[in-house]
Amino acid sequence: MRQLFRPLTLPAWWQDALLALPRIVCGYLLASDFGAAKFGLPWSPPDNNLGLFEVAFWFPNDVAAYGGIFALFPNFFAWMGAFSEAIGGILLVLGLLTRPAAFLVCCTMLVAVFMQQWQEGLWNMLPAAGFLWAALPALVLGSGRFGLDYLLTKTKLPVPRPSLVALALVALLLPGCVQPAHDKTVVYLLDVSGYPNVQQVGVRGRDKPLTWDSDLLLTPIKKDSLYRAVVTTHTGYKITEVKFTLNGDFELKEKANRRILFGPADTTVYRAQFDVVPR
Repeated sequence: MRQLFRPLTLPAWWQDALLALPRIVCGYLLASDFGAAKFGLPWSPPDNNLGLFEVAFWFPNDVAAYGGIFALFPNFFAWMGAFSEAIGGILLVLGLLTRPAAFLVCCTMLVAVFMQQWQEGLWNMLPAAGFLWAALPALVLGSGRFGLDYLLTKTKLPVPRPSLVALALVALLLPGCVQPAHDKTVVYLLDVSGYPNVQQVGVRGRDKPLTWDSDLLLTPIKKDSLYRAVVTTHTGYKITEVKFTLNGDFELKEKANRRILFGPADTTVYRAQFDVVPR
């Protein structure tokens, strides 16, 4: 068992340091951003409303869309994928359980490349492919000199046994699995007074049924003045993001999206003026 964790070391320390760099950068990016956005960690974005060790509500649906065994066990594969990014990223940074962590990351990135991004073209595949290449040296060499695995095996301290690792995974599963989600309705009231030739007023956004590619049309309450739309989304997050359009053109160009905070009730009323930054 110790052989699994004992890293290979290169002749010179600087060679180990050079190979540790992609491992640490890869792990940091996975744990701090990519993984933390979909897996509940203390530093996950507050707006994502993730409990500790919860996977984001939308991720199992994405995984199920891959079909086959992924559709049979979407919660499991979603949780393991998010776990491999978030917790696996931390382990890569520390150089602890380096080969098992790198194996999980490689598996997750292979799925991301071939099941998720393959149809989207080369540029969309690059982030997952980059993490895959960064994790491969760690899978073969372990942590090198610069990691806790090296210290544990060099000093003959006990290394984690498979049963303990399995027990740790079960313990992590207990606090939560998939983030609970609920229907949240937003009533949008948009003032377009002062704009001539109003033909179409729409809203685009991050969360279904809204998209950033097409308008959901608002209906006029007062022609050329006040428009309204009612949008219900199934979400576990605290906020949603939108922008309005007028005759197909986005408002607030080069500015941040509108952030709507869901209220404690199921329905939130959001009043806005077109192309005016909310206060």
